Amino acid sequence: MGDPPAAVEFYAPLAKAAKARSGAPMDVPVSAATQRFAEGFVERSVDAAAGASRVQTVYKDRVEGRMLLLTNPFKDNPSGRRRVGEPAAARVAGRKKITAKERRQLKIYDIPEEARRYELFQPLHRLWSKYVESLLGQDVGALLADPKQRQQLLGKLIKADLHGARMSVVRSKCPNFVGCGGIVAQETKNTFKLITEDDRLVVTPKTGCVFGLELPSGHECLLYGDQFKYRASERASKKFKPRQTVDL
Repeated sequence: MGDPPAAVEFYAPLAKAAKARSGAPMDVPVSAATQRFAEGFVERSVDAAAGASRVQTVYKDRVEGRMLLLTNPFKDNPSGRRRVGEPAAARVAGRKKITAKERRQLKIYDIPEEARRYELFQPLHRLWSKYVESLLGQDVGALLADPKQRQQLLGKLIKADLHGARMSVVRSKCPNFVGCGGIVAQETKNTFKLITEDDRLVVTPKTGCVFGLELPSGHECLLYGDQFKYRASERASKKFKPRQTVDL
């Protein structure tokens, strides 16, 4: 008879080299008070009828030699606000986004002077025309003639991206804006930035203005700026309800 086969162990301690690569602490000292608390917690959690031997077995299998994280550092400050006593420099260093004031100082969204040329935005307008044709369809005139189809068409148009569209100010409470038109280079919540044919950047407010939007089919739709004060990303998910207006 040969020697019995050696027992195969499925679990083995983690190698020290692997611990060093993972950054885990090598040896965590456990105080006597912590150990007494852990033993008492296991005794209170395990049924008393199981006996002392069962308590010791559970303690050795699940508690002894293990490091338990009692707090979650990522949930300590979910709002991102500065804690009491935390320096402002530490809060700024851990922030991932820049503020609106910093964006204005860096002029991230400003169109430079050399780029304010009408011919540079004509390819964008052609791209927008193809986008609107695929969104609304080819026979826009027939859709506008039918009242039911007209509401569906306008519902799609009001959620469309207007960067590259050609529009002009039809009416305004400020007469200086009437007649201003061009290609939409940038849209914000409260303004349209238009590049005119004479290579000028005109910032027209939405408040108090009615805009005429030119469609590729030759039709024109009126946009009331007071009811259009939303960002382009907000309009895509907002539900608009038809309502009468007495603006201007």
